Amino acid sequence: MKLVDPNGNEVTSKENTDAKELEEQMSKKIEALLEPVMNKIKLSGAQVPQQQLMQVSSAAQQMLFNRMVYNLLQKVGIEDLDEVLSEDDVEELSTSLKNQVKMVDGEEGQQNAQQQMKQKMEEMKKQQQQNKDN
Repeated sequence: MKLVDPNGNEVTSKENTDAKELEEQMSKKIEALLEPVMNKIKLSGAQVPQQQLMQVSSAAQQMLFNRMVYNLLQKVGIEDLDEVLSEDDVEELSTSLKNQVKMVDGEEGQQNAQQQMKQKMEEMKKQQQQNKDN
């Protein structure tokens, strides 16, 4: 998480305790949001693909972030998004998003997707093992 000062400059301290505290608070909120879903999965005894769990976790984080922004806008009295989000912002983000999408041919795309999935699964297994070891 990046923090900025009132002038919009990024706070670059390596040991930014404020950012760490905010990240911990956000993690707790995400866990609370995901708890009913995780309990439902455990109680059902069903297997859920790791990719879907990652998507649900990402969605939960995005939902909380969106709600925080909405609440903040309401708190400071902003009623029109044009006050905080310009067309230039949308265009810049659209370009950034477009640049993140890689297009490939059908068969090559499937092979690349399978390769990437295997790599992600290995990374997640390693991370889970590290979490168990700690």
